[in-house]
Amino acid sequence: MIKKVVLDKADRLYHFPFDLEECLPKRTLKTGEKRIPIIDLARFIWPVDAGDSISGPSLAMADTDDMQRLKDTLADWLTTEMGIRVDPRKEIYIGQGIHRILLDLFMAYIEYGDIVICPEPGMPFYRRMAIAVGGVPVTYPITSHSQYKPSFAKLTSNLGKAAKILILNNPSNPFGTMLDETDLDELARIASRQNLFIVNDAAYCSLAEEKFQSLRSIPGGEKIGLEIFSFPYTFGMPYLPFGFAVARPEIIGGLVNMRRTLGITLPKIWIDTAIEAITSYPGNGLKKVRKLISQSRLEAAHLIEKMEWKKVGNRSCPFIWVKIPERKNAATYAATLQRRRKILTLPGTAFGEIGEGYIRLSLTAGPENYKEAVQRLSKKMSIRTKNGE
Repeated sequence: MIKKVVLDKADRLYHFPFDLEECLPKRTLKTGEKRIPIIDLARFIWPVDAGDSISGPSLAMADTDDMQRLKDTLADWLTTEMGIRVDPRKEIYIGQGIHRILLDLFMAYIEYGDIVICPEPGMPFYRRMAIAVGGVPVTYPITSHSQYKPSFAKLTSNLGKAAKILILNNPSNPFGTMLDETDLDELARIASRQNLFIVNDAAYCSLAEEKFQSLRSIPGGEKIGLEIFSFPYTFGMPYLPFGFAVARPEIIGGLVNMRRTLGITLPKIWIDTAIEAITSYPGNGLKKVRKLISQSRLEAAHLIEKMEWKKVGNRSCPFIWVKIPERKNAATYAATLQRRRKILTLPGTAFGEIGEGYIRLSLTAGPENYKEAVQRLSKKMSIRTKNGE
């Protein structure tokens, strides 16, 4: 008789923070109760359809020439739109989505025990990636005291000297704030003194209502950091796990070595679709998303007023961060809103403990969903909840 082999999980799995989806309120309706559709204001659902353009028999793998065509096109776009010059052969990396590029970067440069400084509130995958490669994530706070921008005071302490990489999310999710030239210049000077490498997640740079300032556009910015971009979010493409990074040649070299080691390949049709989107920037897809976000923001204002929430932050990402009434637990509040009104929101604690007392709304939900939410809150609903409320 052969016994089952027990394979114990690695200890790091028990230290991962929850993903955003795991923090959403769960359904509480009992069998037989009247079902009313959930209004989903929590999830970020990219509204650009793929259609048939990136599927079917066209999924041949891209070769070196295809990748170089895309890099050349990106280099021209970076010069035109951001005023920065890069060597497309040595300073641009084409890879899978932002999550994967960040993981590849950490695998290439983070040793066991290295400190990675992550924003809080911030996306939990930053901490997950650091833990996955044996690094130690340490958070820095983003609060009203710094106008919901990163405070650099912690970087000038011993922590800044001990850390290896700082994760920056600019424009910021969930706050919608964006660093200006003065902020970035201060950050670059501190990073240079502390020998601290900056990694900026610039996923929402094309969805901001103000002009995005690249870290690389700051004098010396190319010496201290790397920026990661998403092809879908930057150029209005259909959603694909597809992104690129810009950094000095030796940093890009580490990413290239990881790609060779892991055997990462990309379909040629993705390359062709990206080149078309870049050359027509801002194309119809991006314009559609910007319009949807703008309309949703207007309708969300009515919901915020109706609920007596307080909006905080700014307008540089497709989310709204709101403060709920005082002394309310964010997870309980979101669960109650889902249970009583069938309106799904994301509790702020999904982004870290500092998110307590806040919820996040996604503007890709569309204006009609926000209108429906206001209407639903304006009338009584004959739904029995789990507690009979």
